[in-house]
Amino acid sequence: MRLRCAGAVRGLFMGGTLLTVTATAAEAQVRWRDLVVTLGTSVESYNGNFAAVSVPIVDSTATGVTEQAVAAVGELGLRGALSVLNGRQRSLEVSFDGGLRQAAAFGFSRMDYAPREWVGSATGNYTQMMGNWGSLLLQGRVRGRSVQNRAPMPLFMQPGYVSAQGMVGMVTRSMDGVSLDARIDAETADYAAAGYLPQVNLLDRRSLGLEAGVRWGGASTLRFSGGFRWTQYRNQSSFDPEDPFRRDQTARVGLEWSYSGPVFLQVGADGTLNRSNSIRPEYDAVSVRALLTAPLPNQFSLNLYALLTAKSYVQETDLTRLVPGEEASNASLAYLQVGRPLASNLDAALRLGWTRAETDFGSTYYRRFGASAQFNYRPKGF
Repeated sequence: MRLRCAGAVRGLFMGGTLLTVTATAAEAQVRWRDLVVTLGTSVESYNGNFAAVSVPIVDSTATGVTEQAVAAVGELGLRGALSVLNGRQRSLEVSFDGGLRQAAAFGFSRMDYAPREWVGSATGNYTQMMGNWGSLLLQGRVRGRSVQNRAPMPLFMQPGYVSAQGMVGMVTRSMDGVSLDARIDAETADYAAAGYLPQVNLLDRRSLGLEAGVRWGGASTLRFSGGFRWTQYRNQSSFDPEDPFRRDQTARVGLEWSYSGPVFLQVGADGTLNRSNSIRPEYDAVSVRALLTAPLPNQFSLNLYALLTAKSYVQETDLTRLVPGEEASNASLAYLQVGRPLASNLDAALRLGWTRAETDFGSTYYRRFGASAQFNYRPKGF
């Protein structure tokens, strides 16, 4: 995992450096748009009673029928954005986001655990105006994750992986208050299986997705969208000799309303149908979400987000294996955050959060409650 992450980051860095030098010589428009250093700490409670394919350690907690564990977490993050081109007809921005989460877990019978998570991503976004009708969008993204000293259940953590994604899209200009958008993307994900966990390789996937939408309105907008995704899991068997490897087809429709004014408010709903040549992962899901961002007195700000999902499998089985990422996209979660600037380049925030999501097996859920404090520092000049 480390070698693959290092190779991806090294290649991206070299490509970004070459692009930066070329753009500097051609147009001298390269500049930092943002750079943020984040420090945070949190206390998180996990509970649930289940097994997970990606966890090799078996332990128990002393809390009775419901498994429960508590973790104290320290976080260090760095994110930034570099504007390479910023013209009237085209723009190019390269951004990155990475961090470390070090946890100390308590409540287990055998010992206390100290899991560590490394995460990172790098993204390039290119926009080209296409005459008077709209814009062409190109995006490339590399993401990586590594988990060390993994704790047992119920402290669930996704396994490590490296993924790459490319996207081509377009957005038309507003015509009588109506604009259209469409995109196509492709992704490959390779999960890092340790020698004692070869089953994690079952989670490797490749996918291709299409999405189109129509938006109308001004300060208050309404967007209707639909999409379809084809996904292959070449390491998972479908148990069909004539079609031996798992292939999924996922259809989604969504409706979203947004308002931008003294406050920002967004409300949406989505419906998802997942069908497969393997009957185990077929499901239907409906989700509703709401986001509110509002100013408060004395320079405070409020952010409230809620996502509630109802999911049912077409055929219930005891071992419906999922892919990490599926459980996140079909999760229910909520958080409340209050923030305030402490100086011109320093702000702080307090957050309360709740998550309910599946693990590697369908219909097995974990719940996480957390309270965190976070500080964001922007060096002078950024």
